Order: sequence, then structure tokens, then C-alpha cells
Amino acid sequence: MVDCTGLENRSPLYVDRRFESCSFRLKVMNNEFSKFIFATRRYYRISALVIAAGLKFYLDGVTSLSFFVTGIIFVIIGQSLRTYSAGHLLGRHTVTKIEADFLCTSGPYAYIRNPLYLGNLIVSMGVTIALNEWYIYMILVIKYIFLYTVIIPYEERFLQSKFGDAYSEYKSSTGSFIPKLKGYKGADQKKPDYKAGFLSEVSLNIFLFIVFLFFYMVFVK
Repeated sequence: MVDCTGLENRSPLYVDRRFESCSFRLKVMNNEFSKFIFATRRYYRISALVIAAGLKFYLDGVTSLSFFVTGIIFVIIGQSLRTYSAGHLLGRHTVTKIEADFLCTSGPYAYIRNPLYLGNLIVSMGVTIALNEWYIYMILVIKYIFLYTVIIPYEERFLQSKFGDAYSEYKSSTGSFIPKLKGYKGADQKKPDYKAGFLSEVSLNIFLFIVFLFFYMVFVK
């Protein structure tokens, strides 16, 4: 616990140094928290899915075939974006420790800094539409606010510290979640590896197939 109280009767120099110390410790605590959330991010998505499906099953919820098919379409779009983006990261995005061998500015990254997370959002929207309950839409909103208000700033601080001005220029030319119309023309473009991108998403595709098969068997009436 960071204690910054009891400073009112101290000298200005002491107060300045104490506040600097408190500020540093708070930054360290925030960084450690963000690091933990980043490393365990997939478990929050799985937990949200289990809670959503469990609530619907417990409340005897049903889904129409039209909503189920619409959800599948969203998932296909989201996974296509994720696979395309993963190819430009050479399939190196499924990590628990933040790292970057190069600053990716090609493909979808020329227009948006977080195409993988946009893909996640579209996939989650597909799952939510397939289940189609008001409380599941709320779970989606809460999950994304919690995860990405922590993870995105954490990643951006890392990229800023590693790539400096190059990242500052890239960040000012691209959107976080809303793509810019004009693509960023960065230097040192890496050749994408779409095979690696596809292979890196196989396990998630299989998982989603099993999830939607379960939804169809249990909820579609």
C-alpha cells in the first residue's frame, strides 16, 4: 500500500521527494497490474463466455436461427481480420509477455493500431448476437472496458519506450479502434507470413466451432 499522507508539516523539499517516491511506486504498481492483466487476458474472455452461456442455460433462454446465423457471420468477419492481422505480425501475437521485434505498420496496421482487438470485438459481438440476451450484451461491454482500458495503454507505453519517435509518428497517423482513411507509409516493412498467421489462429477457430456447435444444440429452437 502506498502511503502519501502526513506531509502537511514537512519541508517543501521533503514533500517534493516524497511525492516523487509515491508517484514512482504507483507507476510500478500500475505497470505490474497491467502486466498481469495482459498475461491472463484470454482467461477473462473465456470466463465471460462461460458466465454468459451459463446464465442463458440457467434461465432457459433460447435463440432463433436468424440470430444464430448472424452471429456466425460476425465471427467469420472477426476471425478473418484477426488472421489477416496475425500474418503481418508473423504469427507472433499469442504471447503472455509483451514483446516486439519490429514495429508493424503494414497491412491493417497501416490504418489502425489494434486490428487484432477490433477482430476480438467483432467475434465477441458475434457470440453475443448468437446468444441474444440483454445481460450478455452488458457482459460484453464490461469485459471490453475492463480489458482494453488496461491492455492498450500498457502496450502503447511499451512500444513508445522501445521505438520512440517512430512509434509517436505512427501513433499520430493511425486510429486505435477506428481506422484512418489514409494508410500510414512507414519504413522497414516486413513481408507478411499469412501461413504463420493462419496457423496461429487454428486453435481459436476450433474453439469457436465447438462453442457454436454447443450453442446450436442447446439454445437454437
